[in-house]
Amino acid sequence: MVNLIPRDPLNISTFRRQMDDMFDHFFPFSSITVLKNETGLQVDVVDEGGAYLVRANVPGLTAKDLDVRVSEEGVTLKGAFSEEKEDKKHNYLVRERRSGSFTRTIPLPNSDPDKANAKFKDGVLEVVVPKLEMDRRQGRQLLLED
Repeated sequence: MVNLIPRDPLNISTFRRQMDDMFDHFFPFSSITVLKNETGLQVDVVDEGGAYLVRANVPGLTAKDLDVRVSEEGVTLKGAFSEEKEDKKHNYLVRERRSGSFTRTIPLPNSDPDKANAKFKDGVLEVVVPKLEMDRRQGRQLLLED
């Protein structure tokens, strides 16, 4: 039987998602990756040659509100924030402050999590993740037995 509903052989939304995935795979710091930031957490990632520097603005949080984890894949930042209790006495015109949590993973290829360090001061988190040495990135050559 002939299908009476025409199909679009080039579905634009599927094509766009596939292209985004391809760019994310080959270029982890592309502008497409930046546009996918849905957490509201603003970060800068700097390649300093031998290490990556990740700087994140987290105003209003303390060090105990943050969870920073580093793996071979990258840095994961987690945090929770809360506002004061709701004040029923005032008639707010605008109320934008909120409470909640965030999680954001920044991919860092060829990173060495064992030598990473972090510091937090005045609402700015800085994480330094050294890159793997060249011989470790290429792996270890195995001797073949006859």
